[in-house]
Amino acid sequence: MHIAAMVFFFLLSYALGSVPSGLWIGKIVKNVDIREFGSKNTGATNAIRVLGFKVGIFAFVFDALKGALVMLILLWFNLDSYHVIMINGSPVDIIALYGMVAVLGHVFPLYINFKGGKAVATSAGMILAIEPVLGITILLIFLLMFKKTRYVSLASTTAAMSVLVLYALRILIMTTDLGVFDFLKWYYMKKGWGRTTYTLEFLIEVFLASLIFYRHRQNYKRLREGTEHQF
Repeated sequence: MHIAAMVFFFLLSYALGSVPSGLWIGKIVKNVDIREFGSKNTGATNAIRVLGFKVGIFAFVFDALKGALVMLILLWFNLDSYHVIMINGSPVDIIALYGMVAVLGHVFPLYINFKGGKAVATSAGMILAIEPVLGITILLIFLLMFKKTRYVSLASTTAAMSVLVLYALRILIMTTDLGVFDFLKWYYMKKGWGRTTYTLEFLIEVFLASLIFYRHRQNYKRLREGTEHQF
């Protein structure tokens, strides 16, 4: 029963992640196909660029919500049996896998021939759902870098690198006896999960960060050539 339910929630994560928010908002609100303008991408950045901030920002909100929704459902309704498994007698929380599948849906959407966004907003929603403090910290880093450079690609890359650093720091906190980390260790231990859960989440973040870097490879080329678009 639990396996069938888990498969359902994984499929739901992918189906929700596949919803091309920016594309649909553009067509409904302004009768514009954002794939024909700007970077021709269906993600939130191009939606904001093509549709304007007041309309395009909803694409970011919905893209972030796609990454968080299934995880929030599981957490709000205390459906631990659908995301907590036992490994060697210890509980391991795999809830981040649902968020990862949603991000894959966003990048490779079923509804529009698997040509989607660049994983940034949906990844942010996933992190906010399971680690709000880390998520807010990452958003602040993104906004600071964007304000300084006006390059969304550079801000996204900096935020992704920051995620890796912060998640690696979390593993260090969980495995060290230094007293300076006691308060932070309490914060992370309050869920009752051990090192395996945090290592799994770190590996997921490594995968998603790599995906973000890969999806921005043309942006990096334009940055080197000095032709990248600024906001």
